[in-house]
Amino acid sequence: MKLIPTNGRAIFNGLAIVLIILTQFLNASAVQAQDMPMCLHGMRIVGEQSIYLSHMGLFNSRCHEYQAIFEVAFEGQNNPQKIYLDAQQKDPNNNEFTIEPLEDFVLADLETGKRTSFQADLHTGQYERKPKPLNPIASNVTVKIKRVLHFRQFKASEKQPAYSEYLLFGTPTEQMAAHLIVAPPDFDQIVAIKTPLSLTDADLAKAIRVVFPNRKTPSPDANLKLALNPGGPPPAVKVDDHDQIPQKSIEVKSQYYLETKDYKKQL
Repeated sequence: MKLIPTNGRAIFNGLAIVLIILTQFLNASAVQAQDMPMCLHGMRIVGEQSIYLSHMGLFNSRCHEYQAIFEVAFEGQNNPQKIYLDAQQKDPNNNEFTIEPLEDFVLADLETGKRTSFQADLHTGQYERKPKPLNPIASNVTVKIKRVLHFRQFKASEKQPAYSEYLLFGTPTEQMAAHLIVAPPDFDQIVAIKTPLSLTDADLAKAIRVVFPNRKTPSPDANLKLALNPGGPPPAVKVDDHDQIPQKSIEVKSQYYLETKDYKKQL
């Protein structure tokens, strides 16, 4: 729209149009945010030095259609942070831990900073799949969000990438890789890296997408066969926007978990 300000009225009308459009956009955003449901968000716990949570997502779910990774701290009675770290380091072959939230909340509020903590119990294994309730290793823990490493909503239009992709996160001395979840059928996996890549804290402020150029995804159904295998041959890797790092491959030390059930075509 071209306005010729011969008398100021054209300018005023133009500003009014802009304000109306802006108001409509803000109102729409507010309605969308208010429309997001409050739910219980189970998450898996990983890390042997720092502590990270990986949201247990679901396709086609208004509550859970997100892949999200957070760095957190545990606070509460009896030092729950130490309880988890001791349990995690005790047995590398039994290292799946989850949190069971004790309150509903909007997941996106963790990403925006509107909510910075929530209460939860800590469990060994996937707490939702136990044959009967077991005592948690720590109860009524305050989970404090330290930083958001990855937060992405699943899109119905997304397709599997041409090559297997993971999200690298952690610190210069402790790094993990989470499989990039895109479209069903897919899988959720987090592994620990044996020899961390040469990355700084600044590089790792957010999770970094890494591509495995020798692991082509010919079809969605073949995707699961590309899960990283602890003890297997180190796959070649390309780190997004970090071509200067000397490592050309990564070696998997251990697997925290591999989840396929929640990411099938049909829920």
